Amino acid sequence: MKKFEDKGELLSHFYDYRIVGCPKCSKPIDFSDLKVTCVHCGFNKEFKPMDSWYNLAPITVEMEDFLKIPCCGHTLWAMNLEHLDFLERYIESSLRERIPNINKSLASRLPQWIKSGKNRDEILKGISRLRVKLKENNYKPKKAPNTVYSK
Repeated sequence: MKKFEDKGELLSHFYDYRIVGCPKCSKPIDFSDLKVTCVHCGFNKEFKPMDSWYNLAPITVEMEDFLKIPCCGHTLWAMNLEHLDFLERYIESSLRERIPNINKSLASRLPQWIKSGKNRDEILKGISRLRVKLKENNYKPKKAPNTVYSK
């Protein structure tokens, strides 16, 4: 029996970087520190910070999350490998313990279709397909060297 302990992680804990599809060649690349660089095609773009509450210039290049896949009639998505690992740990566990009275953690905010045990196998297959998709596209993580993406 696998156990998941909610440590109160928020979605913002995974904001370090995002894996997006390159706007030029669609291969997975990291979007972090306000820049993207594609090792596959050479696409390179740096965004300037602005003086605003969110401190980010408008993104003028279309960049779509790479880690997304249809699953259980919904879209299963993750921002990056750590977020994907978090989802996998949560979904594969049959015992999920939450911190009492913490209602803003990521685990508490997951949609019901992800929390449902009846979708466990299909969601885990979806996560596996996302990992294969990364491997097939020769993704090399810059920000997450300790994360395994091919099981």
